[in-house]
Amino acid sequence: MTITWFTENYPPHKGGMSRSCDRIVANLRQHHRVDVFHFTNKRPAFTKEAHDNGAYVSMPIFEDTSHTLNVLWAFIKDHELIKSSAVFTAFGSHLCLKGITLMGNWLQKPVMICFRGNDFDTAIFSNKKQDVLYAIEKASAIACVTSEKVARIKTMQLNPNVYFTPHSINFENWQILKADVDLAETLKASLNLKESTMVIGLIGFLKQKKGIDFFIDVLRKSELSKTVHVHIVGEIEPHIEQDLKDHQLSYSTIVPTSKTELIANYRICDAVAIPSIYDGMPNVIFEAAALDIPIIASKAGGIPDVLTEENAFLFDMFSELSLLQSLSAFKKTAPDQRQFKARRLKTRIKTSFTTAQETQNYLAIFNQITP
Repeated sequence: MTITWFTENYPPHKGGMSRSCDRIVANLRQHHRVDVFHFTNKRPAFTKEAHDNGAYVSMPIFEDTSHTLNVLWAFIKDHELIKSSAVFTAFGSHLCLKGITLMGNWLQKPVMICFRGNDFDTAIFSNKKQDVLYAIEKASAIACVTSEKVARIKTMQLNPNVYFTPHSINFENWQILKADVDLAETLKASLNLKESTMVIGLIGFLKQKKGIDFFIDVLRKSELSKTVHVHIVGEIEPHIEQDLKDHQLSYSTIVPTSKTELIANYRICDAVAIPSIYDGMPNVIFEAAALDIPIIASKAGGIPDVLTEENAFLFDMFSELSLLQSLSAFKKTAPDQRQFKARRLKTRIKTSFTTAQETQNYLAIFNQITP
């Protein structure tokens, strides 16, 4: 079988969705040919590369979305890779939602739409939500990274073929090396913190949906306010840094340039916070688990699919009291018991969220929707 995979999220782009896309495609290529059509301006337009059991083609992005998709259609409608394709996959992007289901129908190819998180959340409340409604209704199958999105889409009664396809992580790629440990010690020393200071990490592209404003506001009212350091690893909006200054919270920021640097910055943290208002299934959960870092998180989106009271410190979204209680519980829990929670989470992921299971979830859908 040849799978044609359309996405805006694939290397050399950085971020959790690109890492997820790369992992899923690589694992699927152990079973079938996968040709990736990547919307990107980071490579010359229409660049084609041969990959193991597949190909890579870069598609240009223009300011006008309609022009971008018309260029895609002109390029693929008679393309040799498309002629041999058994199924189209649209992986988490607004360009995919606007165009791939329609093009798949024109070319009489079954289409699987993959909803990861913000793609659905943003599109469904857009003034132009007819794009996502058409994609849902006309897709051959819909793969969702969270069970709550499965439930919401099923209740729309547009398409019964909705499947839960949760994240995974390859723990072998997150082994802690001596270089990681040494760099973490150097970075920690550079912060000049008191030994009693607890470091809470906020990691990733900290968009508005991540609830950072709420978290900072509650953190300054908590028992930890005078003994906590907020370590921001990734990109933040300017007003967040100003809030930290205004609330006189100790903080630091860094944008890692390598995986070693990312792992080292994780290891600085006594806990990682994920205070999302709405979300998919954050990669930070899996990365923190791989590195044995305890997690403080809201019960948003796909987070409760993985985290429980037994393996993390959870709180209710928008509940100041609930977050204060979670922060207090974290502070009062002995370090060995925090590590016990972190190890429980790692065990759960190793058991229920493996790369083999993730791959089989996709293969089962492809087998169902292809002749």
